Amino acid sequence: MDKTDEEILDLLKGNARMSFQELGDQIGMSRVAAKKRVQKLEQEGVIRGYNTCIYRENQYTAFIDITTTPEGYSKVLRYITDRTAYIRQIFRTTKENHLHIVAISTEVANLKYLVKMIRKSCKNEIKEISCHGVKEVIILVFTGYFSWYHINDLTG
Repeated sequence: MDKTDEEILDLLKGNARMSFQELGDQIGMSRVAAKKRVQKLEQEGVIRGYNTCIYRENQYTAFIDITTTPEGYSKVLRYITDRTAYIRQIFRTTKENHLHIVAISTEVANLKYLVKMIRKSCKNEIKEISCHGVKEVIILVFTGYFSWYHINDLTG
């Protein structure tokens, strides 16, 4: 990846709907060349998809952290990947046998039930499980959303 690829990623991070013409104009290349660069980044797996960030006041987000036994990791992972009604992202972290899950629902009860069912169904494979609700989104880097008012509240 070179400097031009990095520029493309920065521009798309701020506006994934940017046309190839706009992208090319911003970095000084043709529409066709910009399109080929983006396609190359997609084929290499650098760009893995495009998302729409939707804000809903009545939506709740929870972070679920699970540490499994070494032999139980695969079973827990299979179980949670089948529960995608509320689960939006699953991350494997650098901590041994640890998963970080992002779950979203319009009802807090649904998220509590999800954690309860994970705990119940995988009780022999889980060493530790915790769940924390998101109080407020302060910054979404990929959308450029940033609230200075709330940052000042948090930092005093």
